[in-house]
Order: sequence, then structure tokens, then C-alpha cells
Amino acid sequence: MTNTTQRPFGNQVEGQSQVDERLRQAILDKKQAQIEAWSQQIEKLQQALQSVSSELRVETEKRVIELTEARDQAFAQVESLRRATQENWETLLIQTDHLLQDLATRFHEFVEQGN
Repeated sequence: MTNTTQRPFGNQVEGQSQVDERLRQAILDKKQAQIEAWSQQIEKLQQALQSVSSELRVETEKRVIELTEARDQAFAQVESLRRATQENWETLLIQTDHLLQDLATRFHEFVEQGN
């Protein structure tokens, strides 16, 4: 009986590796862009605080600090994802997705509450 299983040629494996790396980079770029967009929103919120009453300002500042800390945590998670090995990429990607979804939810809740 003849073994008909074909092994991929070296250039096929290398081509797949390049595709995987491009996909990985696209995912990282998208997450980085999302964090940068949130950074811009945080800056706008901080600027808007200049014109609100002191009571509202204190409450809003607390929320902005929470959002900033969550954003920083998301940034650190994306950096961990950037350094991930092939073995732990998928696990870190899932964790990063959950963290970014939580941050998105916080932003939406903040906006819905009218700051």
C-alpha cells in the first residue's frame, strides 16, 4: 500500500506562516486603533469637564479615571497579545476580546448616562 499523503512543500508552509502573521498584525492593528479612539474620547471628556458644575465634575472625573485605567489595562493586554507565542495567541486573543468588550460597554454606559 502506497502512502498518498502529501506533505506541504517548504514554500507552502512559509506562505501559510506569512498569512498567519499578516492576520495577526491586522488583529493587533484593529485593537490598537480601538484603544486610540477611546483615548481621544477620554481627552474630549476631560476637556468637557471644564464647563460643568463642581458636583458633576467630581462624579465625571471619577468615571473618566475608571475609563482611563480600563483603557490602560486594555493597552497592556494588547501589548501582551503582540508578544504572544503561537501557543498562547488564541487564549490571549480571547482574553483581550473580553477586556475590550468590557471597555466598550463602559464607554457606552457612560455616554448613555449623559456623562
